[in-house]
Amino acid sequence: MNLWSVIPAQDEERTITHVIRECLAAGSTRVIVVCNGTSDGTLDLVEGYPDNRVSAFWEPEPLGIDVPRAIGAVIAYRQGADGILFCDGDLSGNIASHLSALLATTAWGYDLSLTDCYPKGFPSGGIAGRVIKARLDLNSGIGREDLGAAVMSHGPSCISRKFMESVPYQALAIPPLAQALAVKQGLNVKIGASIAHGLLGSRERRGNHPDKTADLIIGDCILAKSVFDGHLPVRCANRRAYIGLDNTRRWDLLQYHVDRIIAQTGPL
Repeated sequence: MNLWSVIPAQDEERTITHVIRECLAAGSTRVIVVCNGTSDGTLDLVEGYPDNRVSAFWEPEPLGIDVPRAIGAVIAYRQGADGILFCDGDLSGNIASHLSALLATTAWGYDLSLTDCYPKGFPSGGIAGRVIKARLDLNSGIGREDLGAAVMSHGPSCISRKFMESVPYQALAIPPLAQALAVKQGLNVKIGASIAHGLLGSRERRGNHPDKTADLIIGDCILAKSVFDGHLPVRCANRRAYIGLDNTRRWDLLQYHVDRIIAQTGPL
């Protein structure tokens, strides 16, 4: 099978080589790193990686959160990918076996394979507790309580070619929305692997970034449930708008690059 890995990366020179190695060890036949707004040596490391299965897509401006995965997915799909693995570029954990398990689910007929990042129970209280509640509410609201708090926003995930043909690529830039639409389309959505959040080795963020990320994911989950129910894509609940990092998403650059990709690759 033609199995691609898509790695969004912005200033990840400390971990990008490790993540590439983990994706290749997991069984990826191609790896594309979507370097965007990078000011360190990330792009040089990818372009100099000694394996022709690895390539870089470069955009000089930051694309905003989750937009790189949508661009990478379109590239992979247009190149005939049967399965597409998403893995963040800031991970330092030894996760090759976990990624391999996700990739394997493509052959089992999974259209969206998620990671359970809390196999031993959910954190309570604080920022994590608020985000977990939003994720649980979303999966319950779309009739998939069996997914627990697993969402595409957290941990590696894998999608099938059928997913790309059934869910608009733009939705991949709002991962909970893509997940909800996959369920609504009757696609095969399941948890494909479990790994404790701490073992992923995500880079620790400081300042107000955690709060903005929490508001982003909560707002994404609210929006996803609203669209699933046939309503407008709102990000509001209890008289509060959950924006967070949503305004960093460069929808204009997403459309620009997808138009170029389609023009370059021609009809499928």
